[in-house]
Amino acid sequence: MKRILTLVSMILTVLFVSSNAVSAEENTYDRVYMITVDRFLNNNTGNDVGVTPDGDPYYPFGGDFDGIVPYLEYVKDMGFNTIMLSPVMERAEDDYLGYDVTDYGALAQSYGSPEDFEKVIDEAHEFDLKVIVDMPAVATDDYTALEAPVFNEIQTDYYADIDREIIDLNNADNQETYRAMVQNFIDTYDVDGISMFINQDGLNAEEFLPEDIDTYGILSTEGLTAEGFDTIATEEFRADLAQTYGGINQELPEFPEDEQMIMADHWFSERFTYHAAEQNMFPGTRVQQLGNYLYAYQGPSAMTYGTEVAFNGSSYPEIHPQMDFRSDKEVIEYLENIAVVYRNHAIMQAPESETETILNEDGHYVVKYYTDDVDYILNVNNTAETESITFEQSAEEEGKVYSGMLIGDMIRPHDGEYIAVLDREETELYSVIEEAGFNNGYLYSALLIFGLFAIFIWVAARRSRKYKAQREQEKNNK
Repeated sequence: MKRILTLVSMILTVLFVSSNAVSAEENTYDRVYMITVDRFLNNNTGNDVGVTPDGDPYYPFGGDFDGIVPYLEYVKDMGFNTIMLSPVMERAEDDYLGYDVTDYGALAQSYGSPEDFEKVIDEAHEFDLKVIVDMPAVATDDYTALEAPVFNEIQTDYYADIDREIIDLNNADNQETYRAMVQNFIDTYDVDGISMFINQDGLNAEEFLPEDIDTYGILSTEGLTAEGFDTIATEEFRADLAQTYGGINQELPEFPEDEQMIMADHWFSERFTYHAAEQNMFPGTRVQQLGNYLYAYQGPSAMTYGTEVAFNGSSYPEIHPQMDFRSDKEVIEYLENIAVVYRNHAIMQAPESETETILNEDGHYVVKYYTDDVDYILNVNNTAETESITFEQSAEEEGKVYSGMLIGDMIRPHDGEYIAVLDREETELYSVIEEAGFNNGYLYSALLIFGLFAIFIWVAARRSRKYKAQREQEKNNK
């Protein structure tokens, strides 16, 4: 029986993948999982540096490269295709976040050896995960310091604690030295991208970062501007997204059209769940709603480690607790399930399809995606009540249904209209598809399964009769 069930499983897997999976050669949008190395998992206590006996949160907890490798599949299963690591350069022994750099030319010994870091990269690539490393811009003796860096409140507290200055990256000498340092790093390690928190207005990444690497700029303060990065995350959008998705009945920010990177929190912001707690909302549901928004966006998006288990906090260092993989399994499973849908459909593919906002009112947000093959409708009900919306059936939709892929709603037209009803705090993604009879592939697989099951029953029954006959013969011989 075990062999038959294994065969059935393999057949169903092949049928599912062949009918739903997208070619691996397609260009998918970055879905980034941000990992604070020291706070993820201490899997090798032999390299602990600066760890205090009482677990003082201002000091390292001992997380290392060895602690990341076992959870790469966990990250992949939740729908992410990229990991972003906090700085990995050698740092002061009492610094856990990685920006108190003491040597740009060496890896932090407390994280592991160069071979350990290379293992993270190699294993990540085995899971088709890209690796981005955040580059500090802390002034050492090789650089001229910036006179007036721009910090948000959390950065102000952190940099006052480590007592360090920021590099002036508009200085030509600094630009040349910094570019050479980054180039040496990417020549040594096979990373896929470089990120940077920007604390200086008007920077142009092309002036101080190499050309042959993907670059991600994060503006952690409102009003800052930057250019030359492949993608930029703005504080204005982040703060708006965190506030509105932290609660309900608020107009949601529409998906950006410039493919900026979107996120609800990061290493220098309050936690997303903080807003849910402030508004007396259930954090798990808030994270589920946010996950749909991040996955459905046709551009890069990022989620900070621990968001999936509802980490809370609004100040340094409480926003950086040790990762806990044991809580909120329901949320993690939900992210894993919806990730399959978004990953296997054209909504996740680049170049992006044409989109149209159908409705955005008090938390009810509806977007339609027009692709070459199948159109999709994202229906977000981030309100306190059940919401309905009526779609007029177009000529192109004749004979088609709205097939829900997250919850499972099936909406058929009635008198030329589709009426979609969605419970409070839920999201559904519909594919607009032909209402066919039987799907031949699934029909054949069903027949095959029943045929194999019938064979199994026949074999089992035959073995049972043979066994009974043997037992009867043994009794007679006695």
